[in-house]
Amino acid sequence: MPKTRERLLQNLLRRSLKRNLNRDLLEMALRLQLLKFFELVLPLSFLMACQGDQVFDQVSKMGEKGWLQKNQISYPFEIKKIDQSYTLYVAIRQSNDYPFNNFYFVPKILGSNGQVIKQALAEAILYDPKSGKAKGKGLGDMYSHKFAIFKQLKFPKKGKYTLLLSHDMRTDTLAGIISVGASLIPNP
Repeated sequence: MPKTRERLLQNLLRRSLKRNLNRDLLEMALRLQLLKFFELVLPLSFLMACQGDQVFDQVSKMGEKGWLQKNQISYPFEIKKIDQSYTLYVAIRQSNDYPFNNFYFVPKILGSNGQVIKQALAEAILYDPKSGKAKGKGLGDMYSHKFAIFKQLKFPKKGKYTLLLSHDMRTDTLAGIISVGASLIPNP
């Protein structure tokens, strides 16, 4: 009799564990779907919310390996008002796979003749150096950051320009960089 009771308890325990495991797996699957949903919806809603007077707003996804140093990002745009000052924003999405606290990159604006209009070495602090906590807005293990790079940018004449973005880190391939984007917005 005690062996039967023991088997009964074991069977009940197995069933209970199986139910809990199935519930946990279902919950994980739902969270993954929710994460994928937000991965698509948040950038789109951000783009739609910022569709006012901006000159351009573009995003480039990096490959599975990350951002290769030789892969320079290029965003062509056109300036129609030269009496206006602009702010250039750079947006970075990264995962916990990113191995550094900071991120150095070079935004370079070229005129239609290829002449450099404005260039800088920018540093983005992605993690707090003391605590290791991510500084951006996050969901799951992905974080979004937005940095104002050039705040009072003036263009010498109307016409076509190009923004070039390249990373300036010591490693050739930056793992954990999911996407890089930029937007140029007129100042009020």
